[in-house]
Amino acid sequence: MNTFADHEYAYVVWQNRATRFYLAARRLYHSDLLAPSAYCAAMSIELLLKATLIYWDKNFVPEDASHGIAKLARVVSNKVKGAKGFKVPEYFYFEKRFLSVSRYPTNGKGILIPGTILQDLDAMFAFLIQLVPFQHNTELKNVLRGRSRTSLDMLRRQNESIKSLRRALAAET
Repeated sequence: MNTFADHEYAYVVWQNRATRFYLAARRLYHSDLLAPSAYCAAMSIELLLKATLIYWDKNFVPEDASHGIAKLARVVSNKVKGAKGFKVPEYFYFEKRFLSVSRYPTNGKGILIPGTILQDLDAMFAFLIQLVPFQHNTELKNVLRGRSRTSLDMLRRQNESIKSLRRALAAET
């Protein structure tokens, strides 16, 4: 019987939430709902950064990190083997616009959504997934195995990082 450590279970829980926001970001983007897509993209990256740190740093407390994507990325780059130099493109966290202005009207502020947002999101998501060797029964793995055809199709659509995700998760479809 396999027994898993608390940090492994916690990683899966956080990764599952990140995956839901990731899939939502992709679906919203392809539906031309760009502001909600930007919000979900930023949330997926934040949650996956936290999941990665939960796995690798036993002293990491996700609530203490708030929504500091840049800081989380720096910590991952410094503490996680294989992540040296990892960065999140600044537009994902600049003045927290994706997290706030995308939802709340703010006088004089808007959000710029680059044409590369989906490719950047896919690449970061795949890279972060590859940093954690524990991928037992995750929702992402189940999606890649085709358990939900709709989710698999959404994940595949214009995703240049799908092969690296498949390799990392050893998922067959």
